[in-house]
Amino acid sequence: MTYFADNAVSSQPKIIENLLLAQDTRRVRIDAPEMARRVVPGQFFMVRNPAGNDPLIGRALALYDVDAEQGWIDLVYLVKGKLTTSLAKLKSGDPLAVWGPLGNGFPAEPTDHLIMVAGGIGQTPFLTLAREALGRQSFGRSSGYAHSVSFCYGVRSAKYLAGVEQFEEAGCDVQIATEDGSHGPARRVTDGLEGLLENASTTASRRIVCCGPEPMMEAVAKIADDNDVPCQVSLETPMACGIGVCFTCVAKVGTAADWDYKRTCVEGPVFDAADILWH
Repeated sequence: MTYFADNAVSSQPKIIENLLLAQDTRRVRIDAPEMARRVVPGQFFMVRNPAGNDPLIGRALALYDVDAEQGWIDLVYLVKGKLTTSLAKLKSGDPLAVWGPLGNGFPAEPTDHLIMVAGGIGQTPFLTLAREALGRQSFGRSSGYAHSVSFCYGVRSAKYLAGVEQFEEAGCDVQIATEDGSHGPARRVTDGLEGLLENASTTASRRIVCCGPEPMMEAVAKIADDNDVPCQVSLETPMACGIGVCFTCVAKVGTAADWDYKRTCVEGPVFDAADILWH
C-alpha cells in the first residue's frame, strides 16, 4: 500500500526544548498540536533548519514521543552531518521547518510477545509503539495488543545509550548490548534476540520489529526467518522529499513476479523483512 502525504501538515513549529540525551544524540521537542493528533508509531517527519539553505533538503526523523493533549512531538537525532549539526544549535523558541506525519508506521497486530530490536539510533520509532502495544497510549487505532514487550537495544558503547529509562517506564523488558562491553558483557544485539527466541514459550505468538544499521536488520531478518517469526523492519534509507516525488529513497523489494523498487517514504518505511532484498 502507498501512503501519500495527504494526511501530512507542513509548518514551522517553535522548538520547546532541544536536549542532549547521550553522546552525539539529542531530542528536540516541537509545539505541533495538529501533527501530534495525526501521527501513529513508526511514522516520520521531514525536518530542516529554516534559517539557511545549506543543506537545502530536509532530513527524515522518526517519531520518538508525542503528547496529543499537550500538542508536542519529540524527535531524536544523531548529530552527524551539516543539518543535524545546525539543528543542535537551535534553542527554545526557534522555528523548525517540519512536514508530516509521513509513511505507513507499524501495524497494530495482536501478538503475545512483541520484540523490538534497535541498533544505534534505531530505538527512536519504538517508544510509542511499546506504549501502544501494552495499552498505555492510544493513537486512534487498536491498542493493548501485546501481552509483553521486549526491547533489545544495541550500541557501540554505553555512552550512546539514549532513553533507556523511558522504555523501562513504558513496561518493556529492556536488554542492552554494547559491542565494547561498557554495559554488561561485550555482545551484539542479535545475541539478545536469539536468547529471547530460544527461551520463549513454544505456544506464545511472537512478532519482531527492527530498526537500525542495514547489516543488523539483515541479520535480524535471517534470525526471524530461521525461527519462523514474523518480522517488520523500518528502513533508514536517506530521503530528499519524503513525499514520493524524487525516487531517491528506493529499496529493492521482492514481488510475485521478481522484484521492484519501492519508495521508502510512501511505501514504507516499515516493510515485511521477508520482502526486502538486502543485496
